[in-house]
Amino acid sequence: MKKLFINGILLTTIFFVLAIALYSCQKNVSPNNQVSAAGKQAVVLYLNDDPSLFFTKVLVDIRYVEVKVDTSTSNIDPNYEEDENGDDDHSSSDNYGQWDTLTIIPGVYDLLQLRNGVDTLLANGFVWQGRITKVRFTLGTNNAVYIDSTHFYPINICDNSPYAYVGVELNSLDTTHEGHMELHIDFDVAKSIQMEGLSFCIRPELRAYSQNTTGAIEGKVFPKEAKPVVKVCRGLDTLYATPFENGEYKITGIKEGAYTVVYHTALPYFDTTIYNVPIHPGLETKMPEIHLRR
Repeated sequence: MKKLFINGILLTTIFFVLAIALYSCQKNVSPNNQVSAAGKQAVVLYLNDDPSLFFTKVLVDIRYVEVKVDTSTSNIDPNYEEDENGDDDHSSSDNYGQWDTLTIIPGVYDLLQLRNGVDTLLANGFVWQGRITKVRFTLGTNNAVYIDSTHFYPINICDNSPYAYVGVELNSLDTTHEGHMELHIDFDVAKSIQMEGLSFCIRPELRAYSQNTTGAIEGKVFPKEAKPVVKVCRGLDTLYATPFENGEYKITGIKEGAYTVVYHTALPYFDTTIYNVPIHPGLETKMPEIHLRR
């Protein structure tokens, strides 16, 4: 992804473990370094996180990852991806295609480690040739959230349904130089963790996106004592980042357009806003270094 640098933008100040070893971010990975068999296509799936502002760890137990492939040539519904992200295999518009299981390391993943552009190679494998229309996650029961370094709460699965679905639009898939299908899944932690009675439960909110048809922003914000939270918004589209200790942040999967970037702070620091930040497909927009004021 190329980089686009933002210069001379007007700044407006506003008042106002359990985790198994993750794959590091790897690109152009061939499933098991094998050649696709006849009638098969290679699929690589990466997972990243749209973070929560309230938890220090979010541990999610992922057991299986499957993709649904429509292998038909005459019954493809152009609005397939607009169907509800659920188990609608028996509905008239979603009763074709078949599920194929990808290879993963099942276990507990700390989703908050997968922020600021960090992703993990979660699953890969060979599936039937055809259009990938959905991804299905199967969750285990070892889920928990930490509110600080020592205090945690177990998470139940909302409605006792272990499945999480995400529809895959045609423009949400990338094709690598090797001809493999590459898919990025954003796990929105803030929307996924809910209250059910007096306890937490998880109902995963997932989003599939392509790095070639969406853009990204990255930069640095100081000081860490301001506890900054970076918000990128345009209309109803809103994404967040919580910077690392060194001030670095990155938000990926942003649709094309002009966005407002807000650096929210804790008192006594002031918020800072940058307007009309351009986002272009396949490009990383480099933001100016931000030094928050008191």
